[in-house]
Amino acid sequence: MPVVQIILSAVLAVLVLAGISMMSKVKTAISGNLLSALAMLCGIVATLLFAGVVSVWTIYVAILIGALVGSILAMRVKMIQMPQTVALFNGLGGGASALVGVMSVNGGPFVRFTALLAVAVGMITLVGSLVAAGKLHRVLPQKPVVWKGHSLFTLLFLVLTLGFVAAGIFVTGAELTVCLVGALVSASLFGLWFSVRVGGADMPITISLLNSLSGVAGAIAGMAIGDVFLVAVGGIVGASGLLLTQIMCRAMNRKLMSILTGGSVKPSPTTPVIENEELIKRIMDLEKKIKELEAMVADLEERVKKLDGQIVAASSEEKPSAAAVLSKAKDVIIVPGYGMALAQAQHQVRQLADKLESRGTRVRYAIHPVAGRMPGHMNVLLAEADVDYEKLYEMDAINDDFKNADAVVVIGANDVLNPAARDAVGTPIYGMPVLNVDQAPEVIVCNFDLKPGYAGVENPLYSREKGVYLELGDAKDTLMKLISGIA
Repeated sequence: MPVVQIILSAVLAVLVLAGISMMSKVKTAISGNLLSALAMLCGIVATLLFAGVVSVWTIYVAILIGALVGSILAMRVKMIQMPQTVALFNGLGGGASALVGVMSVNGGPFVRFTALLAVAVGMITLVGSLVAAGKLHRVLPQKPVVWKGHSLFTLLFLVLTLGFVAAGIFVTGAELTVCLVGALVSASLFGLWFSVRVGGADMPITISLLNSLSGVAGAIAGMAIGDVFLVAVGGIVGASGLLLTQIMCRAMNRKLMSILTGGSVKPSPTTPVIENEELIKRIMDLEKKIKELEAMVADLEERVKKLDGQIVAASSEEKPSAAAVLSKAKDVIIVPGYGMALAQAQHQVRQLADKLESRGTRVRYAIHPVAGRMPGHMNVLLAEADVDYEKLYEMDAINDDFKNADAVVVIGANDVLNPAARDAVGTPIYGMPVLNVDQAPEVIVCNFDLKPGYAGVENPLYSREKGVYLELGDAKDTLMKLISGIA
């Protein structure tokens, strides 16, 4: 390999890293993105030059088609659809690496090994990302899907994949073709089996992991074809994705191995864990029925009291409206969630904050690490509404302030503030750190309805009798109602 190519690859890799570093700050994020994109473009041009394929005109047709498709997606994909779009991008990266592996499989032992490994990791990434995108887009069940013998088959497909990759080192010809097809099929099935059992609560971690795998697949493919730049950039993507995955796991108090093996709970050491999933389901159903019966009894008791003349209708002035609460508040925390993204209400949220701040109220935003459907989802949406980045606070930085705030406004968030995560053993969110919204004296909930969040766990905060104001409906409408009602 020419020394010039190695030096150029190193320089371009450093530029990609510089761009990623710039993207960590809002003011330089756009410039950082452009810098990394420019470095990648230069890497493509350099690869064509050093490979001596500049004159192959079909390459430029493919580049043009890809650029057109990418441009159309960039213009048409809504911000709310960004998580599934990112998942698709991860899958396409894995698929491209698998294709490189297929085309370069005929070579020496090292080339055969790296090519088959690129095929395996690439297909796992592709299929897993397609499943993740399908779950996020609601074309596949969002809850964990567990088939009969799921764990056994998952392990079997993984072992078969590794076996075909290892066997490829020692064989050629028709036997190598068998290993190639075997690796393709078994890796695809493993990707399907491991991803379909991941539920909504773990989706942000899954996306981060698949992002890492797409980079790993690219790096391995680079080894197979001897491309230093591809190895470097793939390594950068793989490492950054893995770091992000670890950060998300810590934020959710989850272990990656537990997620990959289908575990849904991180139990406390002193709490016995019920392992029978069917029994857990029955208990949850019984608890739901008990709550329904309790609600019916309470309703009957209220009717009896009314009939006996023992209760006088409370004056509507006894409990202030949500707008009145905000009118008096001097310290307000806003908690955005996926419902805000779904309603595209980030601009109304900004208007509410502006109205409060014009009255001298301190307004901050509490961002849970896994709010939305991908890491940083809320940050991007609020940045789209020109919300000052300095007003966005991570969970650890603001969690102790909820009890001292005058009011909290929740917009489309559920799981990330569900107090059941602290004690509801056997649920998907048990053990996950949540925002301490329930400690606030006044909580205004602007959610579409009171249904459980993505994890399917009832939120007891909604049934709190004192200090909770339920403004149900489309977030844009409820927020405008609050804004107009603030005196």
